Amino acid sequence: MTISSEINRSGPYNGDGVATAFEYKFKILEPHHLQVIRTDASGTDSILVLDADYTVTGTGNDGGGSAVIVPAPAAGTKITLLLDVPFTQETDLENQGAYYAETVEQALDLVVMRLQQLKERAARAVTIPPSFDSATIDKLIADVLTLSDKSDALEAVAAVSQYLETVADIADDIPDVAGLTQTAQQKAAEAAQSATNANASAGLATAYATNPEDVAIPGSGGLFSAFHWYRKTLAIYNAVANTLAGWLHGAAAKTDIIDGDEFAIADSATGWGLKKVLAGSIVKYVASALGLDFMVGFVPAYSTATTFTVAAGFGFFGGRKHTTAGDASCSLAAVFGTGPGCLDTGTVQPGKTYFVYAVRSLADGSTKFVASLSAVEGGVAVPLGWELFSGSRVGIILTNSSGNIVTFQQSGNRVLVTSDLLYSSTSGNATWTLLTLPSCPMGISVDALVFIDISTGTNGDAISAIGPVSSLFTGLMIARSRATGNSGGGGTELGALTPVRTNASAQVMREVDIAGTASVAAYLTGWDDWQSKRFWA
Repeated sequence: MTISSEINRSGPYNGDGVATAFEYKFKILEPHHLQVIRTDASGTDSILVLDADYTVTGTGNDGGGSAVIVPAPAAGTKITLLLDVPFTQETDLENQGAYYAETVEQALDLVVMRLQQLKERAARAVTIPPSFDSATIDKLIADVLTLSDKSDALEAVAAVSQYLETVADIADDIPDVAGLTQTAQQKAAEAAQSATNANASAGLATAYATNPEDVAIPGSGGLFSAFHWYRKTLAIYNAVANTLAGWLHGAAAKTDIIDGDEFAIADSATGWGLKKVLAGSIVKYVASALGLDFMVGFVPAYSTATTFTVAAGFGFFGGRKHTTAGDASCSLAAVFGTGPGCLDTGTVQPGKTYFVYAVRSLADGSTKFVASLSAVEGGVAVPLGWELFSGSRVGIILTNSSGNIVTFQQSGNRVLVTSDLLYSSTSGNATWTLLTLPSCPMGISVDALVFIDISTGTNGDAISAIGPVSSLFTGLMIARSRATGNSGGGGTELGALTPVRTNASAQVMREVDIAGTASVAAYLTGWDDWQSKRFWA
């Protein structure tokens, strides 16, 4: 074996609190030939103890091995591994004894290891240039020994070493420091006096700010603090406020508020100045801010084959007030602007659904009504000089095949018409089928008012139901009726009037299931306009 590498140390390695194995890359012959040094975060070295602090692997390997340290070195520590061969010679060669080459080679390896060990330590030592003679070296050693007794002074110099160069640069100015020191002392005295004066001013300022009510500030000639005047102002304010409150409380009561009534507000646009605002403007603001469309009244009523009336009412549509004082007469025989004509365009058409909207004059804010085939406000041909807003539909008018208005009665959002037979049957099964309702609005969904009448013969059995189309089915009402006969005779059942929601094509679903002798008939009596913005009639 040989020593083929000059490597004689490994590390330092950084500890992380996890790793325990640290590699050394040089050959050792015994575990105790490896020295393990741990350096803590402050830079202090500790030599670890074999078997107590660490174990060694790879003994005798040319490439080295590992020192296994348990527990793992903490973060902030460092581990350094050094060759540490004892300076002893334990190989004994006897005169004329046997020759073992490996024993001699091992002894030589130990010599080389010790030399490498010395080389590593010498590399960390302070050295003197070769040109120094013995006298210079003796002088240097004497100086070092002298300084060794001055450790405290050296530490003080080291602490200010960064300023030494600056001090050297201003050495010429040092004689002036004495004069400047005297000036500084004078300025310090002046500063102390200023501080005394400032304290007195601060005390006076505190008095001007916080002295109690009705207590004059000493030495001010009868002046008072800000707190004093705050209390006086508060007293005046309370007196005025209480007086105003008393005036309001004692004023005559008014039962109903009208648009022209006035309220006081603080106007943010003019620095919170006091302004008045009309009651009508407040209602307009609230309705507009909330996006609230509503009406009270404005109920249509049948008059003749071509005319109807709209009762007095008021509402807010698009944040604009609409109001009428009495019944308004409307005619489908003429366009809007021609007498009582209310068509938005063209002439009346037979078998159609007309939608009645409230419109508002741009000139004076008055309200009239226009009838249109459009189920939405955006499709109405709005007359020139008038405006139409969302939610302003007040009613629905149907025309028959002759173009005349279908007779109706309306209360609130419920419209009643002459009962129409929807279907009658004496046989059938339970399959749901689509049913289009006559005399029912098209273009908009309503809650059709239907009932089912059933009669049966002896031992007959029948059931029938009407419900919304499948896309509207969940959570909505279904009209259902059933009658059953027995051996003693037949049976009858008149179902309750039930609102069933239609789609925009006036369609619902129906089923009929009959066994034996029975008859089923279903009728439409009107509808509820569930999308109307009317609160009450």
